[in-house]
Amino acid sequence: MIDPKEKLLAENAELRLRLEEAEETLDAIRSGSVDALVVGEDIYTLDRAHASSNKLRSDVLAQMDDAVVGLDRDERIIYLNPAAERQYGLTSSQALGNERHVLYQEIWLSQADQVHAMASLNQAGAYRARTIQLKRSGDEVHVESAVSVLRDNEGEVTGRLEVIRDVSERHRAEAEIRGAQLKIAQRERQFSTLVENSPDIFARMDRQFRHLYVSPVIERYVGLPAEHHLGKTHLELGMPPELCASMDTALAQVFNTGRGSSISFKFITPANDVRFLESRLIPEFAEDGSVESVLSITTDLTERERMDSALRESQARLQLTIEAARIGDWDLDLRTGEARHSLRHDQCFGYQQPRADWNFNAFMSHVHPDDREFVERLFKEAVATSGDWHFECRVIWPDGSVHWIEAHGSLYKEGGQATRMLGIVANTTDRKLAEHALLDADRRKDEFLATLAHELRNPLAPIRNALEIMRLSKEPQAQEKARNMIERQLWQMVHLVDDLMDVSRITQGKVELRRERIDIATAVQNAIDTSRPLIDARHHAMDVRLPPSQTVFVYADVTRLIQIVANLLNNAAKYTPEGGRITLTAMEKDRQAVITIQDTGTGIPGEMLPRVFDMFTQVDRALERSQGGLGIGLALVKKLVEMHGGSVLARSPGLGGGSTFEVHLPALSSLPFLAESGLTEASRPTPAPRTGPHVLVVDDNLDSAESLATMLALMGCETHTVHDGVEAVKAAQTFQPDLVMLDIGLPRLTGHEVARHIRAQPWGQLMTLVALTGWGQDEDRRKSRDAGFNHHMVKPVDLDALSALLTERKLH
Repeated sequence: MIDPKEKLLAENAELRLRLEEAEETLDAIRSGSVDALVVGEDIYTLDRAHASSNKLRSDVLAQMDDAVVGLDRDERIIYLNPAAERQYGLTSSQALGNERHVLYQEIWLSQADQVHAMASLNQAGAYRARTIQLKRSGDEVHVESAVSVLRDNEGEVTGRLEVIRDVSERHRAEAEIRGAQLKIAQRERQFSTLVENSPDIFARMDRQFRHLYVSPVIERYVGLPAEHHLGKTHLELGMPPELCASMDTALAQVFNTGRGSSISFKFITPANDVRFLESRLIPEFAEDGSVESVLSITTDLTERERMDSALRESQARLQLTIEAARIGDWDLDLRTGEARHSLRHDQCFGYQQPRADWNFNAFMSHVHPDDREFVERLFKEAVATSGDWHFECRVIWPDGSVHWIEAHGSLYKEGGQATRMLGIVANTTDRKLAEHALLDADRRKDEFLATLAHELRNPLAPIRNALEIMRLSKEPQAQEKARNMIERQLWQMVHLVDDLMDVSRITQGKVELRRERIDIATAVQNAIDTSRPLIDARHHAMDVRLPPSQTVFVYADVTRLIQIVANLLNNAAKYTPEGGRITLTAMEKDRQAVITIQDTGTGIPGEMLPRVFDMFTQVDRALERSQGGLGIGLALVKKLVEMHGGSVLARSPGLGGGSTFEVHLPALSSLPFLAESGLTEASRPTPAPRTGPHVLVVDDNLDSAESLATMLALMGCETHTVHDGVEAVKAAQTFQPDLVMLDIGLPRLTGHEVARHIRAQPWGQLMTLVALTGWGQDEDRRKSRDAGFNHHMVKPVDLDALSALLTERKLH
């Protein structure tokens, strides 16, 4: 039994063979190389001439770009040219004999088009139409078809021939053109709405200066409708000859140059109403780049002109007002640059007598070089926009001194053209100085409050630590050490508060000096003894040169005199790097007791020297230089010295060059009615001893470092303490602790720099770094994170938080 699958394969092969034979026969017939065709028992003879004619027609159809489709009466495909094969994606062998829909489905743009086309086909045997074809691929194309009937030799209709051209691109272009035309029409309607409702007069002029268009508002001014102006020149419309000549000249210039222009003029209406008008002339270009018309936009400036007139009328009253207010006035001619100005104006620039040759350039030469660019820019903007000129700037007087002025100017127009600027000027130097002083005082107050909070936190940290030590340890020695620590830190807090109280009392005039005859040598020596602990703690060398005892005397309050010298010595000790040198000299010179304190410290920048004795001023607030204090020590020194009838001054070559402070007090000869008084020595806390590793404690406040280390030791940690940034890096590398409690405001290297150094080393990657500081704002915490700290703790340290940290890190 034959397998069905094999049977189907055999039949398929036979059909393919017959199809190939049919295609070969068809190609031979098309080429004209066949004279006869045998079909079964019938023989068909093909005329050679007829075959040649057929070949010619076939060649023509094959070369056409348009698709050619032949259909029989049953709408079956009997011919496709190569263009049709390409357009519809089927070969002739695939399409012949199939119905037309294998190529496309025809969609008529309208039913009326279809009816008309079919009527034309039936009556005339042909039609031409635009339709949409839906191809078998799903694509829609717009086509233009020329259709004619096919007839046999007897004239009977055998089918039809369709010549089809794809016009999709043309259709898209036509659609775009229609869209553009709609937009142009919309814009023209919008322009028409704008100009017909605008208070300005719109007009379009041709090259003969005739009106092509005029907006309806023209009737308000001339009493004639807009249509009356069309096709006429200004002269033909009866305008004054002088105005016509001016307008024609301006129009000719725009046509010739292609650049816009403007013209201002006075116009009298039929009702004898005087109007001041300004016309802007705008060129409109043809496709070849030439000016084909000019658009004129005329604005009524009458109200502005009346305001200018009112301004002129009020000038006399204004002059009286500004003179009473001590304000100078000026009038600048914009065409020449020359200026009329009052004596008060000249005084604002340092001239006590009127200056005759004043002009805009002279003014600019007096403006401070750093302010000239913006002053001139504001002037140009005011002229360009018809706006006001208002500014404040510095000016340089003939003697070289710098002063402040405030000026205000307004444009004045004549015939619509800005010709002058009228203005006033005032000397605002005193006001500026007062403003700067207030701003500076406010800034220093804010800095003082922040510093005060920081300085009060510093002694609180060791006090809190000491209290925890007393709670955790019952050893008498530890209890005693903690109590001593608390006393020292309380003394520091009392000292801060005393300084504040002194400043307050002195400012309010409530301090009473208990003056007596004082030996300078003895008083200065007592001040040295007061400051000695701080000087020794920072390992400074000190040179002292005092006069012999009982040789130089002053009439002073001994307590305050010691306070003056001790404050200056403390300042020198704090702002001199460790191992520096301080030199103190006291002598009598020109009946003045002169006390000089010189150091090798950080020095004072030149711009800070005039302000170094101001309240709440610190020369350098950077963390690496912060040595504590409220910034009131030098202010206190100055006030106390002046209360004694003396003076104090500061000198420094600049940063890194050290500083010198000199106190001058009136010296006294030995007087019998003055008695000497004794002095009490002030005590100072001594530094606490250091202990050793596992938790590294770094703080330049010795009590703070020692108390925290002791508390950590009582919590089961081994500790090591250092007191500056460089030693902290060395200790971290040497001892490699698990936890580093690191103060931020350290000498030599800041805590942030220490953290970065540690994190840069392989051995420092896993260390837990804790920032320990009196500063706790969000910005401070961000800086700690950026430097590599794991935690940020604000002094005094919270014991529970510290214990939790130790537990978390498995150090407790």
